[in-house]
Amino acid sequence: MAASETFPVLTEKQIALFREHGEEVEVKKGTVLIEHGTRHYDFFIVLGGCIEIQDPSRGGALIADHRKFEFSGDTDILSDRSAVFRAVAGTDSTYLRVPNKHLKSIIAKYSDISDKLLRAFFLRRNQLLNETRGGIQLIGSRFSQHTYNIRNFLSKNQVRHQWIDLEKDQAATEILQGLGIPAGETPIVIDNAGNVYRNPTISRIAECLGLSTGWEKERYDLLVVGAGPGGLAASVYGASEGLSVLTIDSVGPGGQAGKSSKIENYLGFPSGLSGSDLANRAYLQAQKFGCTISVPHQARRLEFQDNHYVLQTVDDLEFRASSVIIATGADYRNLPLENNEKFEGNGIYYSATAMQAETCRDEVVGIVGGGNSAGQAALFLADYATEVHMVLRSNNLGKSMSDYLVQRIKACDNIRVHYQSHVSRLEGNSHLEAFDITTESGETQHMTSSHLFIFIGARPCTDWVGHLIATDPRGFILTGADIQASSLDGYQPQSLETSMPGLFAVGDVRSGSTKRVASAVGEGSVAVSMVHKFLGAV
Repeated sequence: MAASETFPVLTEKQIALFREHGEEVEVKKGTVLIEHGTRHYDFFIVLGGCIEIQDPSRGGALIADHRKFEFSGDTDILSDRSAVFRAVAGTDSTYLRVPNKHLKSIIAKYSDISDKLLRAFFLRRNQLLNETRGGIQLIGSRFSQHTYNIRNFLSKNQVRHQWIDLEKDQAATEILQGLGIPAGETPIVIDNAGNVYRNPTISRIAECLGLSTGWEKERYDLLVVGAGPGGLAASVYGASEGLSVLTIDSVGPGGQAGKSSKIENYLGFPSGLSGSDLANRAYLQAQKFGCTISVPHQARRLEFQDNHYVLQTVDDLEFRASSVIIATGADYRNLPLENNEKFEGNGIYYSATAMQAETCRDEVVGIVGGGNSAGQAALFLADYATEVHMVLRSNNLGKSMSDYLVQRIKACDNIRVHYQSHVSRLEGNSHLEAFDITTESGETQHMTSSHLFIFIGARPCTDWVGHLIATDPRGFILTGADIQASSLDGYQPQSLETSMPGLFAVGDVRSGSTKRVASAVGEGSVAVSMVHKFLGAV
């Protein structure tokens, strides 16, 4: 990446626009401009002197040094997240200080400034995430479900962290001994300020890191439930078109697509891009236009009261909106085996990300399923594992998988495909240690492995809303012409509208949808035009 893009210089004309909303300040060397942990922090342009960006998790180590006409900030400046760095005057300096609220309005108005700042913010965050040292520390077992959930949450929300493996890293023992904490009380999280959280909930971590944001309005124009590709597209288009939009998710941006190591058939990206990269770009884009995004909030029940919708969450919050877009997607189905749940997160996984790949290095891996997700996972994990065993019920790899994936799998030396087979047995004590693969003829092969990835279809995440609207026999949400007239009481829904006026569904959660990222993005954007039509009629 070019340093000129990560640390660009503003033109005098651009600085003049900022002057209309900021004030010039002179400070002494060592003055703290932004303290780590601060929310809604201001934006600084260097007019003379410099700004040192320090890493508090590494004793104040220097991350960057902004010089004349360069500026401070990364992606968190557009959200309610806490600053992960400390900004200090490196010398006696002069700055243009711009309040946070004015920065957002400037980005929305001026495309040249927006392009320069957002590109720099995105690259800076990626550079920080790629730094192998620093960040908050997570100490826990690779065989702990809760440790896995915390790692997944931190990764999806681009929180820089170090996972210190209780089983493999001697540092874990030394840290626990130094803190006087027994291994049985892990996982523990140590933040940048040195605060220690024993076995914290995801909500507690989100609160401390500023990921669970405040919401300013009693009622939003649009509430988007789910931050996968469809939900993020709706967030971007809704906010950019002047609607007040609140988007929530139970974990973080990306949905199932965010777990994909590489999406190669998404239009406009011939060399492909990762699901997390796509999600984080969209997340930044939505905030650019003023969308409020808050996690982790899991929907519990939706009701229609006093001419608007009220969403109750598992964490006992209520969100109100005039319209709602359901983008909660679908969860992967688990294996129909007695002890499947016991090994979830400590041997059995439903996504193959870089987080899991590192634990599979030089080991044997199993993958159950024959769709694109399974194929992408097999190719990705093959770069880490010694052997990858794909288990298929069918006798045709191309039955539900794109041809380009089929050809690559066939050409990969360390991927073996088991046709007309299924996983018949799971074995292990505290974690998965082995599994059996059985063919239709009854032949069984015993595999010693602690890594089994499941991609065998999905069930819709509609438990919280199914009571209110029409669904198909599998629970997927019916929209538009697919809804029987008896469910509508004379109302004519738009093509992505459910049996309740002003309640829309997009992406994988919708009955008959094409399970592709591009189609979910398209539906999310189209649904916003339908929201406008609905709001204009009420």
